[in-house]
Amino acid sequence: MVYEVKRRHLPYTKLKAFLSEIDVKQKDLAQTLGISNVALNQKINGTGGDFSLEEVRKICRHLNISSDAFFIEPQVSKMITKQV
Repeated sequence: MVYEVKRRHLPYTKLKAFLSEIDVKQKDLAQTLGISNVALNQKINGTGGDFSLEEVRKICRHLNISSDAFFIEPQVSKMITKQV
C-alpha cells in the first residue's frame, strides 16, 4: 500500500538543504524558535502549519539568510542571465 503525504503548503526544500550544508540540526533551529522538533520538521516539510512572520525573521537573523531566497520565492533560482 502506498501512502500519500498530505501537505498543507510546499516544503521548504531549499532551507532544508541549506541547514544540511551548514551542518545546523533541525533540533537546534527548533530551540532557537522555541518550538518542538516535530513542529519544525512539519513546517519545513509542508505537513504542518506554515512559519509565522516572526519565525521567518528569527530564522533569517539566526542563519544570516534572505527571506526572499528561502521563503518568498524558494523555487526560483537566483541565476544571472546573460543578455545577447
